[in-house]
Amino acid sequence: MTEYNDPLPSKTRRKLEMQDLQEAGLKIMDLKAGQQARLPLNDTLRAALDEARRITHPDARRRHALYVGRLISDDDPDSLLSALDTLTDPLRQQRLVQWTEQVLACPGPRDAEAVLQRILEFYPEADRQTLRNQARNLIKARPDGELAEADADQRARLKRERKRFQGLLNDLEKNAPLY
Repeated sequence: MTEYNDPLPSKTRRKLEMQDLQEAGLKIMDLKAGQQARLPLNDTLRAALDEARRITHPDARRRHALYVGRLISDDDPDSLLSALDTLTDPLRQQRLVQWTEQVLACPGPRDAEAVLQRILEFYPEADRQTLRNQARNLIKARPDGELAEADADQRARLKRERKRFQGLLNDLEKNAPLY
């Protein structure tokens, strides 16, 4: 078919798409500046988001969100919306905690390789050696018996190593490219 034979989207469909882009604009306006910097934004959109920070009146914010939605539609909305979904993924923290618990449940550092490989598939820019070292330290910090029977020093060491491993995963998440 030629481009002249393709049907145009209906007016209702266009309105719904613009409404979705307006909601995405509101989400982007509510993000912190560091989170906005990770999104693929053009200069005009960045300027509009900088302007949005000083707008406080609800009606003015709604109108400005319309403008931001229009700017999103003028650029590449698909890449921006997919990056926004990745950035605001509600299961992100659960995934990081699950990986930490899976590494902690491994009997030895070699057994944690499968979990570390999943982490590296998710974050290919991660340093394998640092990840292995942190996993090894986490596994070695685990007390031999039950956690309730461990002394205060062992519990403190486990807590410290768990926090370090979790911090490493959080840093990977914060620095991961979104697009």
